[in-house]
Amino acid sequence: MKTIDLVYKGKVHHIPNSWEAVTPGVFLQLVDNIYKMSVGEIPPAIIRIRLLCDLMNWNISKFKNEEAMSNLLCISEQVTFLFKILYPDDDLALDGLSDEDRALCKRIIPERLQLPIGRYLSTLDYQFVLDLCFCQQFIPEVRIGLHKYKSYSIDTSFSTLTTSLTALQYIEARDLIASGENTLPLMAAILYYPGRYSSEGAHQLADKFRCVPKHILLAISLNFQAFNNFLFTKTDFDVLTKSKIEKPSAIATSAEDALYELSADGLGDNSEIEQMNLLKYLRILRKKLISSVKSLHEMKMDVTEISTKTGLPISTINKML
Repeated sequence: MKTIDLVYKGKVHHIPNSWEAVTPGVFLQLVDNIYKMSVGEIPPAIIRIRLLCDLMNWNISKFKNEEAMSNLLCISEQVTFLFKILYPDDDLALDGLSDEDRALCKRIIPERLQLPIGRYLSTLDYQFVLDLCFCQQFIPEVRIGLHKYKSYSIDTSFSTLTTSLTALQYIEARDLIASGENTLPLMAAILYYPGRYSSEGAHQLADKFRCVPKHILLAISLNFQAFNNFLFTKTDFDVLTKSKIEKPSAIATSAEDALYELSADGLGDNSEIEQMNLLKYLRILRKKLISSVKSLHEMKMDVTEISTKTGLPISTINKML
């Protein structure tokens, strides 16, 4: 549901309900509130209320009495794109539900669910987790003094995904996702590096990005994380993260090794490989993975054995074959 239609005093209000409908200004304010939630200053309910007011350009201070705030809270709970609900034991309580009902349970708080299971779910210790998955650039440039640094591009027009990120640029930024706040200036320098990407140059540039406001650096990081999640859940590249084997994969800690292995495959020297477009790099990895599965199949290995060897689900293997 991309919009929520609300009738108030005879007028229909269309409330955005997707990341794509958020403006850069609203996104920055949202990131600030997300940070406050992460340090325990505000609960998820307050984030949703503030987000609703920002989306609709409503002045929250005008909602003064208890009834008005209750109505605001009720409306805000219909804005479901921001969070997913996580139930105990990896959503064990949702086993057996249809895909449609499961999706509702993951988005709508159980107290508001119009499903028989809602009452039971409301007794569980559930949590709200950010649903960072979108393909949009909310911070197109960063100004430091008199200089403007343009971001990497993301474009999905004409139902085709393109990006200006290089393979090495992406890998080095991705390695910093779980590294904490101290590395935010470096991640920003990597993602906003001007011209031909250089690891050494990005480290030098990171000193300049230290002066960028913290909420801007956090917004850059969350924007990149969302794009990364989009790549491996909403595109054909999802197959690169299907393996369940507990060892480094080509898109995890050994991603840089996988990148330089392409040079051995005759696709260019190391310098050329580093500047390879990210999507081209991922397409090559995907093709190599599918080829290896087909080779195992041609060796008369059945899908169960292939699954054991590769860690890929049987359903994924069948699609490749």
